[in-house]
Formats: sequence, structure tokens, C-alpha cells
Amino acid sequence: MEDPITPKATSDVRETAMMGQDTPGGGEPHGGGGCCSGIVLPSSQPAKTNQIQALLERHENLPSVSVAATPQASNPTRYSITAVSKLLRNLYLCGGSAATVPTMKELGVTLVINATTETELPNTPLPCDDTNYMRVPVKDNRETDLDQYFNQVADRIEEESQRNGITLVHCVVGVSRSASLCLAYLIKYHRMSIKDAYQHIKARRPQIRPNVAFVKQLMEFEFKQTGRRSVSMVYCHSLDQELPDLYEPEFRTMEMLYHKFRRNIARR
Repeated sequence: MEDPITPKATSDVRETAMMGQDTPGGGEPHGGGGCCSGIVLPSSQPAKTNQIQALLERHENLPSVSVAATPQASNPTRYSITAVSKLLRNLYLCGGSAATVPTMKELGVTLVINATTETELPNTPLPCDDTNYMRVPVKDNRETDLDQYFNQVADRIEEESQRNGITLVHCVVGVSRSASLCLAYLIKYHRMSIKDAYQHIKARRPQIRPNVAFVKQLMEFEFKQTGRRSVSMVYCHSLDQELPDLYEPEFRTMEMLYHKFRRNIARR
């Protein structure tokens, strides 16, 4: 089993990421350096329906997330690796543009898990010939059964950890698919509830937002693993849909604006 969960690093870097799905919807090339230069990542989409829905679909510049290297005894200088989030001593999460050979060499990555389809991203360039590689070929939508991979991915991460290896999990922007797989690992091997696991990852990567279908699948996975449910679905009037209570702080403001709008209409 892994050592106790490591605290968040202190040096800061900045990343722009999407608050909703991490499936690409067209955009400009995003150079990540190394062999991943030119990967097309999603750009913001114009609002098509209403402003409330657009709040969940837009891109935002979010608080920075950091990765600090273990300093050498003769050189205590710390360094940051842009767009990579350290979740545990043995586990990192990022988007496709950050999964570059130089970055992975610096981190000592020994296993790469690519949670995208081949039409979205090519195979991730590996830092060494003996680096292990796993592709989870899924799309980021509500029809995807990501739960079929929860045990397999969690087991691979733990096996790598037992060999003192380091795993890097990525999708397109490191928001939904890859975050969900990391949540499954924390639930299974660190015996964390979804709520605790989500808060742990969000503290280190604030932009994570697994799509609702993945959260529902994680809820069932949590129940099978622990016999309990730490997350409930709550109805969001402003979006006319159920959302996990994990996201309640995010849609609380929208609910307030929605009810204020309804009251103003009623007075007319």
C-alpha cells in the first residue's frame, strides 16, 4: 500500500482548462513541447442556449496547480512542471499537451495511462523503451461506460506503486476521464469516499469536473468497494437536471440567479 497521501506542493504553475467535458470540440493547436507539439485541444464554445448553461461550458483561467521535484542534496532549488498535478507520491494527472517526454523524464514516470480514443490523441510518446503504457479508449460523454475500466486501471496504478514506479494519467485536458480514473484508484486502494477523494484531487487540480455519468458510475463503484454512498444526486432548477452534490458550490450561485429571475418575472 502507498505511503500516506502527500500534501500539495507549494510552487505554483498556471493552466487553462475547461470546467465541463474534456472532449475536444475544435480549437487552435496547443503546443506542449516534445513529441506532443501541435496537439489540438478544445477552445471555448459560444453559448447556444442560455447564459446559465454557458457558465458550465466555458473555459476559465483557474488557480494554478503545482508539482515540486524532490531537491537534490547539493541543489535544493525546486522546479515546477506546467500543467501537471501531483496527486500522490506515485501518481500524477495532466492533460495531453503536458504529457511530454522531457516532463515524464523529470518526474521519473514508469507507467502512462492515456484515457482518450485514437481519433482524439495519438499514442503518448514514452520517455523510455521500458516505460509501461495503457490506453483506455473512451470518449467523454454520458453514454460511455468508464466503470468497466475502474478496477483494471486502479490495479495497474497500485502494481506500479508497489514496484516504486510512478504513474501519469492523462486525457485531453485532465478534467473528466483521467480524473475519474484517479478517483477510482483512491476509492479502491486508499479506502477514500468519493467525496474525500474528490476534495483531495480538487485541492491539487481545481479544474477537475468528471461528467455526471462518470460520477454516477463512481457512486456505484464506491458502494461495491466500501458498502457506503457518500454522494447524492440533487436537482438543479437552473439547469433542469440532477447533478452530484459535489458540484453544489458551483451551481449554488446559478440557482440564486435563477430564482431571482423567476421572482422578477412573477412581479411583472
